[in-house]
Amino acid sequence: MFKNISFLVLPLILKYLFLVSFIDWVLLDIQDVLEDVLFFVVILLIFYSRITKKQLVKDVVCLLYLFYLVLETTSYIAVSSNFSSSFMYLLLESNTDEITEFTTAYFSFPILLFIIIFTLLFFKIRKVTVKNYTRYSSIVTVLSVFLIIIVLKFSGLIESNAYHNAIRGTYGYIDLQRSIKFNNDIKNTDITITSNNEVLVVVLGESTARNRMQLYGYNRENTPKLNEIKDNLYTYNNVISTDVFTLKAVPKIITSIDINPSKEDATHLVEVFNAAGYDTYWLSNQRPISYHDNAISKIASSSKWFKFYNHLKDKHALVLDEVLLPDYETILKTPGKKVIFTRLIGTHFDYNKRYPPSFSKFKGNSESLSKEENINNYYDNAVLYNDYIVSRLIELLQQQKQKSALLYISDHGENVYDGTDFFGRSEEILTKSMFEIPFILWTSDNFEYPNDFVFKPSRKFMADHTYESIGHIFGVQHKTMNTEKSVFSKSFKTRKRLVIGKIDFDTYFKVNNE
Repeated sequence: MFKNISFLVLPLILKYLFLVSFIDWVLLDIQDVLEDVLFFVVILLIFYSRITKKQLVKDVVCLLYLFYLVLETTSYIAVSSNFSSSFMYLLLESNTDEITEFTTAYFSFPILLFIIIFTLLFFKIRKVTVKNYTRYSSIVTVLSVFLIIIVLKFSGLIESNAYHNAIRGTYGYIDLQRSIKFNNDIKNTDITITSNNEVLVVVLGESTARNRMQLYGYNRENTPKLNEIKDNLYTYNNVISTDVFTLKAVPKIITSIDINPSKEDATHLVEVFNAAGYDTYWLSNQRPISYHDNAISKIASSSKWFKFYNHLKDKHALVLDEVLLPDYETILKTPGKKVIFTRLIGTHFDYNKRYPPSFSKFKGNSESLSKEENINNYYDNAVLYNDYIVSRLIELLQQQKQKSALLYISDHGENVYDGTDFFGRSEEILTKSMFEIPFILWTSDNFEYPNDFVFKPSRKFMADHTYESIGHIFGVQHKTMNTEKSVFSKSFKTRKRLVIGKIDFDTYFKVNNE
């Protein structure tokens, strides 16, 4: 019996031998290991019970066990991550050519070798018999498996399970198509075009606090490139986000949804520009489907061309934002009027994973520094790298010599020990820096402005009316857009800025606005 059980353990051991050999060990999450052990216990219990007395059932269990390990291992070797729900989303969303391209790009000898070994193991393990049957083995198996599933669920370890993520990714994809109602029947007769501008770039930042940028008066030189061109920028210094979480903030930025509930289906910018005859592109360095990205991904999938570069949990993501630049440059050189949405990982925690070593200007990771000092250094380095990315996006756009504009806005801010003893965001403990965001517009020399354009940098503006502002400044306005909501308009009207649904930002934090 022990020999047979040992043979069942062999595939699990092989998985980790391959991972140690072919990936950076630090990429492996301890949660994955714990979940693997519990999953193996489930398989062992099934082999132990009377359920697998029939060979067909044993074959199915064996196949599920080995295929699970193949999914997990090949995923780690290919993209340094366990098989996440994001991969399932992409499989369902992609066509045959895209899947072929992905497979060709990531297929390698270690993956081929692993698949061959596990195919041979299948024919061996299917013959394994654990003969220690008892009268109540089936009942014990069912109860034990049920208990393990409960443990996995309530401990959060189930999020590391490939089969769980495959199911959740499929469900998330289907639910995405059904639950979020956007107006997809936009007619060009609903749109008024008042300019002949050619290229618009919307840069959606992540977790970047305005008060931590040199451009906005911060005492460290962490936005040197934007500072160099500040005379060519419209820099707004009184813009806030509606919320402290991406789930709530980003849809309000790029759709007609604002803080006031509406019974009408939402209209989003991608469909507006599609109907106006522009080619639309979406480049994202955030994973396509997770706890907070589903609505955003549905909008992205309406683009003529979209690509997701990152599939890891935000905290563990290692892909730097520069990964967007080659495709961005290629798209800029593609003929035709276009709108490009770029979604950055920006300065999202873990801050020290958001920049390459060459951007470690503010030195952290020193035993002589406190945790707070190190965290502050990491964040300022992340802002420094973000400055490079945003300025590079502007530079590449400027080189095209077209009538163009670029708007940079962060989804929300971040609290980094700003008069508090914590970093991050929370709806329970609010700080100004969680809401105060950069809002920067660059335009080409030949850009066509609307007739009523005005620049008032200290206007009290909230990001849920960015939708109207973009349509107004670029001269492509849908009938749902009102210029009184545009921060760029002479007819702009101020209002109460209610954050997280009900709190008056300007009285809650006692801000004196101009």
